[in-house]
Amino acid sequence: MLKLCRYGIPALLSVSLSPISYAQIEEVLVTAQKREESLQDVPISIVAISGETIAEGGFSDMQELAAFVPNLHMTDTFTGQEIIIRGVGTSAANEAFEQAVAQFHDGVYYGRDNLGQNAMFDLERVEVIRGPAPIFAGQSATAGAVSYYSKRPGDEAEGFMLASYGDDEELRLEGGWGGPVTDTLGIRVAGTYYELGDAGYQDVLGNEQGTKENSALRGILVWNPTDNLEATFKYEYQDVSQIGVPGEYTRCETRPEFSDGNPGLGPGIPAACALDVLINGIDITRLDGVYGAGGFQDAKLATIALNAALPPGTPCYGCDGGIAPLALNRFADGLTGSREMNEAQERQQQTDVSMLELNYQWGDYLLTSQTSYVEYDKEDWGDPDASSFAIFSEEKREYFEQTSQEFRIASPTDQTVSWIWGGYYQKHDLDTSINIFTAVGPPGSAISFGGTLLEESEWLSSYLATTWNVTNAVRINTGVRYQNVEKTGDLTPSTAFFTAAAGDTEYNVTTSRFVPPGVEIIPAGHSSSGERFIAGPDVTGEVKSVDWLPEVGIQWDVAESVMLYVKYAEALKAGGFVMSPAPGGRLPDPFTFANESADSIEAGIKATLLDNTLQFNIALYDTNFENLQVTNFLASSATFVTENAAGAHSTGIEFDGVWAPTGKFKLGFSGHIGEAEYDEYPGGRCNALETKQSGLGPRCSVDRAGVDLPSAQDWSLVIRPEYLTTYGNFLVRLSAWASISPSFSSGDNLDPARDVPAYQRIDLRGSITPSSGNWEVALYVQDLTDERPYYAGTTDFQSQSLDQTIFDAGGVSRDRGRRIGLQVRANF
Repeated sequence: MLKLCRYGIPALLSVSLSPISYAQIEEVLVTAQKREESLQDVPISIVAISGETIAEGGFSDMQELAAFVPNLHMTDTFTGQEIIIRGVGTSAANEAFEQAVAQFHDGVYYGRDNLGQNAMFDLERVEVIRGPAPIFAGQSATAGAVSYYSKRPGDEAEGFMLASYGDDEELRLEGGWGGPVTDTLGIRVAGTYYELGDAGYQDVLGNEQGTKENSALRGILVWNPTDNLEATFKYEYQDVSQIGVPGEYTRCETRPEFSDGNPGLGPGIPAACALDVLINGIDITRLDGVYGAGGFQDAKLATIALNAALPPGTPCYGCDGGIAPLALNRFADGLTGSREMNEAQERQQQTDVSMLELNYQWGDYLLTSQTSYVEYDKEDWGDPDASSFAIFSEEKREYFEQTSQEFRIASPTDQTVSWIWGGYYQKHDLDTSINIFTAVGPPGSAISFGGTLLEESEWLSSYLATTWNVTNAVRINTGVRYQNVEKTGDLTPSTAFFTAAAGDTEYNVTTSRFVPPGVEIIPAGHSSSGERFIAGPDVTGEVKSVDWLPEVGIQWDVAESVMLYVKYAEALKAGGFVMSPAPGGRLPDPFTFANESADSIEAGIKATLLDNTLQFNIALYDTNFENLQVTNFLASSATFVTENAAGAHSTGIEFDGVWAPTGKFKLGFSGHIGEAEYDEYPGGRCNALETKQSGLGPRCSVDRAGVDLPSAQDWSLVIRPEYLTTYGNFLVRLSAWASISPSFSSGDNLDPARDVPAYQRIDLRGSITPSSGNWEVALYVQDLTDERPYYAGTTDFQSQSLDQTIFDAGGVSRDRGRRIGLQVRANF
C-alpha cells in the first residue's frame, strides 16, 4: 500500500526508535511547498521538530514547545492565545481576529487562535515557517505559519503506548496503532488524555487555578484502490478544558486617598486588588501563586468595613468630604448570590475536524483534492477584575464552522520548468458573543452589557509556483497568489439589569438575575442560563480584500551540499470587524479595521559539511509591515480598541543546525539576533501613567515609533545535546533542552510591569531501552532552573491609582516551575 510514495506523497513511518549511532545526520523531509523535499533544499527559514522529539519532551501543546523554538512566542491570556513569530503576531483580545501566524493541521487551515490550544499527539512532525509565506500558506500568513502533520498508516502494523506522571499531578497518556488492513486499505487510530491537577496557582479559597484536562481522538484511513489513486480520510475530535487563568498581582495601590476602581464603572470602590490585599491578606510582595478570583464577596460591604476601621482623620476609600459618593450606593445588594458572579473561571472547547484528500497520478502529473470541515464550540467564564469580589465577570461563547476546498496539480520535478498550480475556496461562519456582568448600574441594580457578532466570510484564491532549473546548480523560483476575501458582520449589542423582589437578599446561585424588568425582552441567544436581554440597535459592515501576492527567489548550489538563496515575498492579512462591547451598550467606533500587509526579503545559506556530520543553516531577514493590526485595552473606559498601526519592521539573523562529531554524541543548536519595532504609530495608546498625566482619559495617545513590538526579543539561544551509550544489552540515552532569553517587554506601552526578566529554562531526560527496542523508561526534569517568572503583563483592570506619579496595579503570569516525572513507552 501507499504506492504513491514514489510520486512525492510521503509514506511516513509511525515509530522511530532511539538510534544506535549518530554517525551521520538523518535527512529531514518537509512539505512546506506542497511537495516532499529535504529540509536542506527548501529556500525558507524553517524549523522542523519530529513527533518523537515532541513526545519525549512531554510537550502537551504548542505553547510548551515554543519555549525551545527561537523567534516563536506563544502565550495564553484571559482573552485567548497569542502566537508571535519574529516579534509579529495578532492579539487575541479582538474575538473577530484571524491570526497573523497561520496554523495548518494536515494541510487544513486553522485561522482562529482557539484552535491553537488543541493537544499535540501522534505527530510525524511540526514545521515552523518564519516570515511571510504568501504562496503555500497564503491565508493571512503575514508573520509565518505553523504546520502539524499526523502520523499515517505504514506498510507494517505497529503501535505504541506512552504514559507519564510527574509533579503538579501531571498525567499524560498517549497511544496509537496503524498498519494495513488489506492490500489496498490502511488505518491508523490514536488518542491522548492530559491532566494537570496543580499548576501552582490558587484563589483565596484554595481552589486550583490554571488546571487542565484535555482529551483527543483521531482516525485516519488510507485507501489505494489502484496504483494511481490514493484516498485519505481523517476525523479528529478534541476536548479542551481549563479552570482559571494563571496570574497574580505584584503591585497594588492600597492608600485610601489614591486607591480607586475603574472610574468609568466603579467610582467610590477601592482598587480591586486592594480589597484582596486588605480584606483577604494577599501578599503582593512575593510570587506565591495566590490571587483573587470569583465573586463570592461583596465589594460595597468590604469598602464600608474598610472605611469604618480607618483611624480618625485618615482619608477614606471613595469619600468626598466624608460622604461616600452616589456610585458606592449604586452597587446592587446581594450581587454575590447571582450565578454570573459565582461561575468558576473556566474554558471549555470541543472541536471536530473532518478531511478527505484524493491524490491521482495522471501520467506525469499529480492531481490533488482536499475537502475539509472544521467546527468548534467554546465557552469561557472569566473574572476581568481578578479579585474575589463581585465587581465584574464575563461570559464568552463562540461557535465556528469552516468548510474549505483546495485543488492543485503538480508537474514532475525532473524537467527544466516544474510548477504547481492550485485553487482554494473557504467559507466560514462565526457566531461569537460576550456578556460582561458589572456591579454598578442604575440606582438599586447592576448592569450587564455585551453583544453578539455574526460574521460570514468567503475566501477565494489561486496560486502558481514555478521553478526554472537554469542549470544543474541554479534555480529561479517565482510564484503569485491571487486572494479575494469578503466578509459581512452584524453586531447586536445587549443590555440587562440585576434586580430582585423587595426584601429578597438571599439568592439562589443557580438562578440568573440579570433580566430587564418591565420591558419587552428579546432573546440574546448565548446566555448562561436562558436569561433575556434588551437587544439592539445593531451595526452591520462589509470588508473586501483583493490583492496579488508575488514571491520571487533564486537558489544556487555553490557546492554539492551548500545552497545559497535569496527571496522576496509580499503577504496580506484581510481586515475585519471589532468585537468589543463597551459599557452602556455603546458600539465600537469604528466597527471595521483595514488590511495588514507585509513585504519581506530573506537571504540564507544551508550547508551540510564534514562528511554529513554537520548541518548549519543561517537566514538574514528584513520585513516591513503596513497597517499592522493591533488591539489595545483602555482601562479608563473599560474597552478594547482595534486599529491599524502605521508601520513596523522586523529584521535580524536566524541560525540552526546539528553537529554529530562522534557516533555517540549529537548537538543541536538554534538562535536568533534581531529587532521588531514600530516605525510609525502616532495613535499608540497611552499607558496608565501617561493617561493620568495627560488628563485626556481614553483620548490619550502617543507616538510609539521606535518602541519594540510586544514580546519581541533581541536574541535567543537554544541548544539540545544528546549522548548515547550502552550498558549490557541496553541503550542509554541522555538529552537536554536549554533555552536562554534576555529580558523583553510583553507590551508596547512602556509600562515596566510588562517587562519580562531574562530567564533560562533547562529540561533534562534520561532513558533506557533494551536492544529489542520494544519498551523505554525515562526520567525527566523540566525547568530545572525553576525560574518561574517568564511572562509578565499588567492586570490593571479595575485596579488603579489616582497618584499622578506612579503606574497602576500590575501582575505577572509565570510558568509552573521545576517538575520531575517518569515516562514509560511500549512499542508493538
